[in-house]
Amino acid sequence: MDCFYVQVEQKANPELKGKPCAVVQYKTWQGGGIVAVSYEARAQGVKRGMRGVEAMRRCPGLQLARIPEARGKANLSRYRQASGQVLAVLSRFAVIERASIDEVYADLTAEAGRRLKQPGLLQQAVTLLGSTYVEGFPRDRDSRAPPLSALHREEERREGLQAWLDSLPADKDQGSPELLLMAGALIVEEMRAAVEAETGYRCSAGISHNKVLAKLSCGLNKPNRQTLLPMESVDRLFDTLPISTIRNLGGKLGESVSQLLQVQNMGQLRAFSQAQLHTSFGVKTGSWLFDLCRGLDIEPVRPRYFPKSIGCSKNFMGKEALTMCEQVKHWLLQLSTELEERLLQDQQQNGRTARQLAVGLRLQEEHQSRSFSRCCPLARPDAPRLAQRAWTLIQAFNTAQPPQAAWSPPVIGLFLSARDFLETSVVSARSITDFLTGSSSQSPGAGAALNPGRVGGAQSPVRELGPVGAHRAGTITSFFVHAPTDKTCPSPDPVTHTFPAQPSSLSIAPLTSPPPLSPTPPPVPETPPSPAPHPSPSHTPPLGRRDSERTGPAEMDLPGVSFFKRKALARSPGQPPPDPPLSPGLPTVVLVRCERCGESTLPWQVAEHKDFHFALDLQRSLSTLPPPSPPARTKQKAVDQLRAPGKRARTGSKTLDWYFQKAPP
Repeated sequence: MDCFYVQVEQKANPELKGKPCAVVQYKTWQGGGIVAVSYEARAQGVKRGMRGVEAMRRCPGLQLARIPEARGKANLSRYRQASGQVLAVLSRFAVIERASIDEVYADLTAEAGRRLKQPGLLQQAVTLLGSTYVEGFPRDRDSRAPPLSALHREEERREGLQAWLDSLPADKDQGSPELLLMAGALIVEEMRAAVEAETGYRCSAGISHNKVLAKLSCGLNKPNRQTLLPMESVDRLFDTLPISTIRNLGGKLGESVSQLLQVQNMGQLRAFSQAQLHTSFGVKTGSWLFDLCRGLDIEPVRPRYFPKSIGCSKNFMGKEALTMCEQVKHWLLQLSTELEERLLQDQQQNGRTARQLAVGLRLQEEHQSRSFSRCCPLARPDAPRLAQRAWTLIQAFNTAQPPQAAWSPPVIGLFLSARDFLETSVVSARSITDFLTGSSSQSPGAGAALNPGRVGGAQSPVRELGPVGAHRAGTITSFFVHAPTDKTCPSPDPVTHTFPAQPSSLSIAPLTSPPPLSPTPPPVPETPPSPAPHPSPSHTPPLGRRDSERTGPAEMDLPGVSFFKRKALARSPGQPPPDPPLSPGLPTVVLVRCERCGESTLPWQVAEHKDFHFALDLQRSLSTLPPPSPPARTKQKAVDQLRAPGKRARTGSKTLDWYFQKAPP
């Protein structure tokens, strides 16, 4: 976008159009710092980074528009909304990758290939490419020549475009990369015209074979123009192009390349072999530089419509540096409040949720500043909680002495960011029964509901929920149905088959089909049924127990009876082990029969049953061990002296069942 912030302010205030104007920060000291300059003001020497007072001296008629303020910092909401409008238009033409608030990449390869199939496209290109420059054409133009007037520039543009089109192969079926560039330039002309017609914003563009060359060519003929960079013009352009102007070489890496190799322009790197670049910068970076200085780059356009992270920051320069803990906590809360609002808005519009919180701070030390960052999981966008988590992450950087009311070294920058987004489906509120009931999967031919709340037409499928309340086989609802206490269920059939995948001593036996599904399961009686009228002597309860404490076969099926108590009752002589109850209204239930004791057990009680046998085996193995040899007399004497007076020595051993017997009254 061409001086994007200025265009947004001019659209909000049409009186600024056509006049030299600039956008300044919300702070008013010396007129505020300039962040964007119109091309009318640039012609009079106004540059970004100047103070408003200095800019007014260079351009007396300069109009200043101030960025809104919220919570003591800049509020960029209006610029983000304008950026979303532009992206909504561009996304209709091609797959786009959002690089910043005013910059995108677009992959036009597929659409350009389709455009080439149209008849007479090459003959119409001169008329349709009305704002396209071709870098390096005409070939006889000296790049060091003084700037031309607007009229002469337009004539030179047409001449260069015609010369380049004449050099293209006439047979479009050959699939020439230069023909694809021509078709891509036609698409970009349409994209830019659509953006201006629907939003009122103007933009420039660069068309080339990769992202590095496209970004480089975008700024060659601003404003409101587009530049096409063919491969045959790359070497000539790189011979005079500083290294710092290339994408990813404007920082420390570009400085190290210039210092180590003693080069200034990008074309000078072609004099170094690949082995020399490997020695200086490693295999990965050296290979990348070797290809880049020849105009080659393989980084693809990654589809990304939404920003990868949502963040907010605040700088505290000079006397504004934070030196107290309360100041740091205050600004963390302010940043958290802004972050909460933006995350909730993004979740509502784009249907995604952030899962990680990143906190950064910059500390002013003696002669330099140092930056640190920490991250933690993000559960939900809640401002007080975000501020508390951020404080927990950065308080270790405070080196002030206790009670630490002060903060040292001073904080000159704070930053909060939410990232690692996950798309969330729009699901209506459901009861707990819905979560415990498996829903049928949607058939491929049935289609999917779409979320219309996405910005720019992006939609996400939403799974429709199935009917609730049907207790199907295998659902978790079947495990929550009460079991009846009636013992009229027929006995299980003999064992029919064995699990082949589990090498255990357990087999399964299916029960007969249960009665039809009833609307509601029968209630469990509050008291167990009375035992048989003539119990055998082996089942007579101990003397002195109340009737409510008597334990019969039906009592063993109640949930309140412990597992070991049921086992003790089941091993009583003359009484066969009771069968597990069958829940009414459920499909066929299988019982797992133990080959060691012959008892049938429900599938989900198999592990507990195996633990019971393991405990019995452990008890038998311990009881058959020989008694330990008596220790030496001197050692036993020392132990007797250390033992507390009046404490009896442990004698005898008790079985496992003894610990689970009820104490006599």
